[in-house]
Amino acid sequence: MSQTDFETPHTKPLDKSEEPQYLTEEKLEQLADVADEDYIDEIYEIIDAVVPRTDDPTLPALTFRVWFLGLLFGAAICAANTVFSFRTNQFTVSAFVTVLMAYPCGIFMARVLPSGFFNPGPFNYKEHALIYVITNAMATQVYALYNIVGQKYQLYQSDLNFWWCVSFAVVTQVFGYGFAGLSRRYLVRPAAMLWPSNLATIAMLNSLHSTEDPSNGRYPMTRFMFFWLAASAMFFYTFLPQYVMPMLGAVSVICFFTRNQSNNKLSLVLGSTQAQGGVGILSFSFDWTMFTSIFFPITTPLWAIWNQFIGSWLIMWIVIPICFYLDVFDMDSKLGVKETSYGFDLNSVTLYNLNGSSVDKKQFVMKDPANPKNLQLNQAFYDANKPVYITTLFAMVYVCSFVVFISAIVHVGLWYGKDIWHRFRATVADLDKEDIHCQLMDAYPEVPEWWYYLTMLVTIILGMVTCEVGGFELPWWGVIIAVILALVSIIPIGTIQAISGQQIGLNVMSEFLMGLILPGRISAVIAFKTLSYMSMSQGLSLVADLKLGHYIKIPPRDMFIAQLVSTIVAAIVAVATACSLYESFGQVPPPADKADQFPWGWMWKMQTLPSSSGWSAANYNVFLSAGAIWGAIGPARFFGPGSPYFKTLIGFIVGAILPVIPWLLHKYQPNSFWHLVNIPVIMVLPVQPQSTMSIFITPLLVSLLVNYYVKKYRHTWWKKYAYVMSAAFDCGSAIATLMIFFFAKYGTTIFPAWYMNPGDQERCLSDAAVTCLDRSNMGNGYGYTYDKTQDPECNP
Repeated sequence: MSQTDFETPHTKPLDKSEEPQYLTEEKLEQLADVADEDYIDEIYEIIDAVVPRTDDPTLPALTFRVWFLGLLFGAAICAANTVFSFRTNQFTVSAFVTVLMAYPCGIFMARVLPSGFFNPGPFNYKEHALIYVITNAMATQVYALYNIVGQKYQLYQSDLNFWWCVSFAVVTQVFGYGFAGLSRRYLVRPAAMLWPSNLATIAMLNSLHSTEDPSNGRYPMTRFMFFWLAASAMFFYTFLPQYVMPMLGAVSVICFFTRNQSNNKLSLVLGSTQAQGGVGILSFSFDWTMFTSIFFPITTPLWAIWNQFIGSWLIMWIVIPICFYLDVFDMDSKLGVKETSYGFDLNSVTLYNLNGSSVDKKQFVMKDPANPKNLQLNQAFYDANKPVYITTLFAMVYVCSFVVFISAIVHVGLWYGKDIWHRFRATVADLDKEDIHCQLMDAYPEVPEWWYYLTMLVTIILGMVTCEVGGFELPWWGVIIAVILALVSIIPIGTIQAISGQQIGLNVMSEFLMGLILPGRISAVIAFKTLSYMSMSQGLSLVADLKLGHYIKIPPRDMFIAQLVSTIVAAIVAVATACSLYESFGQVPPPADKADQFPWGWMWKMQTLPSSSGWSAANYNVFLSAGAIWGAIGPARFFGPGSPYFKTLIGFIVGAILPVIPWLLHKYQPNSFWHLVNIPVIMVLPVQPQSTMSIFITPLLVSLLVNYYVKKYRHTWWKKYAYVMSAAFDCGSAIATLMIFFFAKYGTTIFPAWYMNPGDQERCLSDAAVTCLDRSNMGNGYGYTYDKTQDPECNP
């Protein structure tokens, strides 16, 4: 499973004096018995805090400036995020950065371009919002890349045509667009469908286009000046943890006190953070890119951060080590004993056979003798290696995903059930009343229904052709099932997300379903997973943008064109970037002991990059391993009775029970903190196996500093600069990371080994092992290849 699969919605913290106050769970419970009309009044109070009840229909929206800046920034962010998708730890550049960067560019173009088509007048907030919509559509990672990279490069289906790959990416990105448009009557127009995540963006747009200073002159530095200063500072700082002093990225406290001791397996299990290592208890990181896209420490409410970290500490630092030592999944402590530097494997996506020896996941897949273009389970290889084992952390990812899926439904039902019912009744009644914002939007021509029907029909047909003919192996009826899942789920799940901010993902259930229907067909299962997951996830993302346009009063047809074009362009840019990047590394001879797995005589060099390089494509490896488990082996074999992982299904039962406990305690103690205990958020594992586990302290410290101390004691500063600082840090670190990748890691211009740049990033291994790793790393730098025969001391 990838991080994308298990994303937790993050709501930006809003200031009481400037921005709207969201309905807390306790408030929602108090409102449960209020009349339907009161719900609408409550919603208007929230909306009116940032959304004016006026509009100027004469303002131009979809202008040349919007297309130029939107597609320019969008293509840049799309390409950058595609490159970042190959990092060991997830990192993405948010489209929120463009809200800040586009404003001075729009003002500049309004001043210098000749009047007319290129310059219809002053740069306005509608143009600014459309630029954000375009870049937001392009900044979201193209999920189909996991299929494309997995099949074309990791499974060596070299005959997978590039343009079929582009077609699959376009289909999966646009697939949900028709559903989004057809559901807008229920999810966009009614005032009860709040979509509160949009309100922070509107607040920032208002502050940029307003002449008022929220600090009343106390902090005279403009947001733009602060942005560039903070981004520049982070740009230069990022070279330290990512190039000069990588040890800053993973500081292991336990290893610092226990390294070089004999029989220190316990300290390695608890203290190491690297791939195939341990859980990193008390380890921390000084690398902003390691954790910002996982926890969003500045823009996530402090209560949500506490929920995430309590859950992470409980699972990572207590449950997983106990399961490992008790061999809960039969072979936990015996995996990778002779194959890893640590003498065990707790943190990876490697698959192991019945003897605890690693096996290449692509060996579970073979070409169908009847149709060589299709892939199927290599039954003989599976029978010789079963049961197949995975690491304890990988197994717990599935347990947590089962818990989260069920607990999200139960949690929303318990805490928001009455509110959803009342809101739904209010929504149905409100459909004919047309609130003020709907009345203002009626001044613009609506998008005809047939535009959405045509979009949906074209993507369905193109999806059938692409999956049947293009090499993705999903039968045409599989596309129909994905359509049905989307139609059935988008309105109820969209209603829950619009009200509660929580989205219930379909990824695990879609794998489960198609894995049972088509066992042994890895390509078909992962294709169905992507189609069904993205049809809802991308569809709801587009619905959220439609609601933003509804608040800003962007003409609906301009919004349709902007979203559709930017989504298609993003798919093309992402596929071209990913394929070019993977192939640009070139090919290398396979290791001698694995030569039989590569009868063509070479392997992609990208697959040889270690996790310590920071670019091990961890999410792609997780996705392919999940494909091997759910698709090739199949859920019936891997999770069925008699399997070591049958017991992971207890996650469904746990997910049904846990949310009831804080709900009942809140009923018993209504003035306590129980309403802040969110089981789905707690049980989400924010990291993936094979990531660096040094991220469970620093983000909390950042959040406490900014969202508690600064917000409480320097509130005016926080109100003016906090969001800007978060965006600036993301921007500066992203540019530095790309430079380091292309000019250092990609170009093999490595920094010389020294104490803060060891072969073992956290220095958990012995001095002798670190010295040998230093020699190996330096030997492979600057275009050379390390020759083991010239180093008998390290290679006896």
